[in-house]
Amino acid sequence: MTPHVVILAGGDGRRLAPLTRALYGTELPKQFAILSGEKSLLQTTIERALALTDTTRITVVISAHHEPFARPQLEPYPGVELLVQPRGLDTGPGMLFPLARILAREPGAQVVFLPSDHHVADAAPITQALQAATTVLRHRIALLGVTPTGPEVEYGWIVRGARLHGMEAFGVRRFEEKPAQPLADDLWRTGGLWNTFISAAPVRGLWKLAKRHLPHHAKALEGYARAVDSPRETQALHDAYARMTPANFSRDVLARAGRLAVVPVSGSGWSDWGSPARVFASLAGTKNHERLVERIRLAS
Repeated sequence: MTPHVVILAGGDGRRLAPLTRALYGTELPKQFAILSGEKSLLQTTIERALALTDTTRITVVISAHHEPFARPQLEPYPGVELLVQPRGLDTGPGMLFPLARILAREPGAQVVFLPSDHHVADAAPITQALQAATTVLRHRIALLGVTPTGPEVEYGWIVRGARLHGMEAFGVRRFEEKPAQPLADDLWRTGGLWNTFISAAPVRGLWKLAKRHLPHHAKALEGYARAVDSPRETQALHDAYARMTPANFSRDVLARAGRLAVVPVSGSGWSDWGSPARVFASLAGTKNHERLVERIRLAS
């Protein structure tokens, strides 16, 4: 079954603002910035999604004030659907909004979530892991965990449990969000994985979790789901967002869920570009590093 892919592009990326300001003269949200190569982070995320599905099954989720940046960047990808949130309420509503839309149209589908602000040097290991997650693990909610290169304190970590029968995947014992250095040292030493927030799941299974742990949000968006593809859809969406409060999907849903799986990934060069220092560290020794430095020099 070909999955739906939802790309999360609703953040403002304030920690990377000094770099985007140096490049563009304004605090352009990082997902719309070109930091490496010829495409923005959003566009490179769409390119990775195309290895899993086709454009008509790709959805990009943004907040309303991002629309002027997003629409021009989607022009090379006809068929990709842009969903505009009336207001940003963190990753809970940001994920449940597109999930409700898929639930209304194809409840038996699989869905993959990709954040739009990641750097990936080699997409093949991530693509392979997601293909396994949507086939072999298709009845579980599966997370991708990157094999760490050091005891990072700025990332979230996944502590894996027992190996799942028949494949390179594990249960999830617990999450650790931005641990203090002693704990990060221990997580690195004992086989912890960096939490990428990349995930794959059956739509029905994910919605069931949402109803259990974010019942008010799920109820509000079920009203919206009943109006999908009808003249009432826009008003139903605004009504739903008026009833919802901010919620974080990792903290409020995944951290409280059982029967999660984690698939370890290595060799992708993955990095969450949350700071200028991390961008330069990822590109060190490459032509893209030299090009970025030169662009900053010319813009100054």
